[in-house]
Amino acid sequence: MTSQTICGMDFEQFVYDMEDFHGARAPGIIVGALMLDTVLEKVPESPDLVITVETVTCLPDAAQVLTSCTTGNGRLKVYDWGKFALTASNRETMQGVRTWVIADAVAKWPLINDWFNPAQRKGDSPKFDDLVPVFFEARNDLIGVRDVRIVGEDHVFKKKKTGICEKCGESYNLRCGPVCSACQGKAYYLPS
Repeated sequence: MTSQTICGMDFEQFVYDMEDFHGARAPGIIVGALMLDTVLEKVPESPDLVITVETVTCLPDAAQVLTSCTTGNGRLKVYDWGKFALTASNRETMQGVRTWVIADAVAKWPLINDWFNPAQRKGDSPKFDDLVPVFFEARNDLIGVRDVRIVGEDHVFKKKKTGICEKCGESYNLRCGPVCSACQGKAYYLPS
């Protein structure tokens, strides 16, 4: 393991917190942590910080372990685009920094390539403890960075107006329409 810090946190403590939150030691969370460490230098932690991740895998957990942005407080936006990329932005200024894994750089690092491209792998998946120092060494090659301006309704933070659904009697966000999403036929469940 390494005696470095990540996002101002002792790395050993981060690994402990990651394992506690995520349920395992995950190489993808280490990459996400390095990405966050990079963008938070330009968009610091604050009540106006928003993290947007472009995959449902690992990056959301890295953001929730290392920042105050969570799905519950609405400052972690998760898109299921399958891209290992994230953006840190300020919800007041709408300015941010986007970072991503540079696909061409992955091939330059055989151990990272074996982890990142499992279909090309010959043999077992690389071990977490073997990958960590390589991720730190490859960081500047591996992570792309670009300043961005945030656009789109999903990132405009308006106070939510709630009401009671006239069909089911449950509280819901009025932006869904005259009745809740479930009563509009969009429920993910069926009564049993």
